[in-house]
Amino acid sequence: MYRSPNEGLVLFITLCVLVAVGWLFLNLNLYIFVGGVVFAIVGIHIQQTQYLGSAVRVYSKQFPEIYELFKAHATKLEIAHASLYIRQDPTLNAGTTGINRCTVVLNSALVEQLSLKELSFVLGHELGHYQAGHTKLSSIFSPLGSAGGNLIGMVSDMLFGHWQRLTEYTCDNCGLVVTKDIDSAVTALIKLAVGKSLFDKLDMEAYIKQIKRSQTSAVRLSEALGLSTHPLTANRITNLISFWKENFHKREEDVS
Repeated sequence: MYRSPNEGLVLFITLCVLVAVGWLFLNLNLYIFVGGVVFAIVGIHIQQTQYLGSAVRVYSKQFPEIYELFKAHATKLEIAHASLYIRQDPTLNAGTTGINRCTVVLNSALVEQLSLKELSFVLGHELGHYQAGHTKLSSIFSPLGSAGGNLIGMVSDMLFGHWQRLTEYTCDNCGLVVTKDIDSAVTALIKLAVGKSLFDKLDMEAYIKQIKRSQTSAVRLSEALGLSTHPLTANRITNLISFWKENFHKREEDVS
């Protein structure tokens, strides 16, 4: 229901291009590829284990309100093995890893600045990455790095950037499916962009006008050329509102 249109097609094309580049320029060897996959799998398991020592595990006796939301979302999405951690980090962010078991990590700043309803949307979004199979693929290709100052990372983001942005739209939709709360979903995304302090001073009417002005082909092109793994905030909000109207608001009108 919530998967972004063309996500699978874009991924297939991306993988075909990657294989072609490997064969043509890197003399790709099957054993090297298999070795890289095994290395990635082991690395992910090590990372998941390290969270036990470096972060605080959320469960029934540790931040129970957040845990109940997490558990309820995992059950809805039929994720049998899922763990949640909070780590100290001043940035508003969260992440998900996992191949055969799901691990979600929330930065402390996110927990401090978002309301419980907004966190509920973020938890649904992150669990969506695992349920939709994104973490399995990103775990394998994570050794390619990101565009943080190295050529390999830039090539990786050029190849996978479009697909990664579509996965974010998918998981925004997933967060909305499990929460059915469009207002909290939108405010969560805005807080991720400006933080809680500035959000409290935000002129919402002016920001809505900005979002409407941003829906141009030039802005969409800038997103594609920006080597970003995440869509622009205005585009994410526009996508969420469209998804809400199509799948929830319209149904409510039909029922009434």
